[in-house]
Order: sequence, then structure tokens, then C-alpha cells
Amino acid sequence: QEFNEVNWFSERSDWGHLYLYDLLSGELKQQITTGDWSVLQVLHIDRENRKLYFTGSNKEEGDPYYQYLYSVNFDGSELTNLTPESANHSIVMSKSKQYFTDSYSTPTTPPVTVIRNLEGQVLMTLQEGDISDLITTGWVPPIPFMVKARDNVTDLYGLMYKPTNFDPSKKYPVLNYLYPGPQS
Repeated sequence: QEFNEVNWFSERSDWGHLYLYDLLSGELKQQITTGDWSVLQVLHIDRENRKLYFTGSNKEEGDPYYQYLYSVNFDGSELTNLTPESANHSIVMSKSKQYFTDSYSTPTTPPVTVIRNLEGQVLMTLQEGDISDLITTGWVPPIPFMVKARDNVTDLYGLMYKPTNFDPSKKYPVLNYLYPGPQS
């Protein structure tokens, strides 16, 4: 079967989204994804069922840096978050493209690795991280926080690490480690 269309990524709306073009005419057939969030990477194109599987960020509530796996039809309908846990998801598709491995965690919780089907249903838990030995050594997880930027509108997200022997009656220097970019 010959396919005369292409899925195209563009940031023309100031957000990274997917568009469907007709290869014969060069005309835009359909904007597939929309909104104030970004598509990051297409992992699978199911031409037969006209469905895309891709990672995205800044769509779900909470930390905008967390990545999730989504599916959407070529016509833009049925956009579905297949990895709903509020965490950063690292996805590996199976060779058959019928399943994927999802390893997810946050800066304060250990990783969990599961196998899911293409509907996002957990079929099997492969591993759950155990940080009890780490906590026994005195490790304290970072504290996620959000502040307003200088414009008093933009939310900035960060992590605050305190010394394991933190004493609130003492003063400590603040080290501000930031990564100004590029982000993509």
C-alpha cells in the first residue's frame, strides 16, 4: 500500500506539534496535536490504524519537565495519556510495537518499571526501586518547589537539596545551579 502523506513536526505555534501533509499536493491535511504543550519524540506510527505514539511534556498538571507517552489518531482525535502516573516516564517500544516498557520516577520517589500494552494497561511490573538502604545512610530527598519568575507570571520549577545533617537554626550558603538551555 502506498502512502501519500507525511507526519510533520513544527513549532509554528510556539509549541512543538504534529501536522499531517498530503505529499502529492503539499497541502496541510490536518493539524494532529494542539495546545500549550509540546510533542517531544514520535516513537511509533501505526499506519494501518492511523495512530501515532509519541512522548510529550507540559500537558499534564504538575512538573512541566515530566515526559509522558501519548497516542493520537491522525485526525487529531482520541489524544490519550498512556502513562498517567505523575512522574517522568522513560519509554522503550517492543520490536513488535505491541507493548512498551515504562520506567517512571520522580526526584523524590524510586523508579518503577512496568510493561504496558498500547492502551496503557499495565500487564506486568518488572521492578520497583528500593531506596531503604539509601535512606538508612541519612539521604534526604530533594524538595521540589515552584516560584514565579521576574515577570510574576511564569512558573519556575526547581529542586532544593538540603544537607543530610540540616539544622534549621543554622545558616547555610545557597548554591543556585541552573541550566539555561537549550531545552527541546
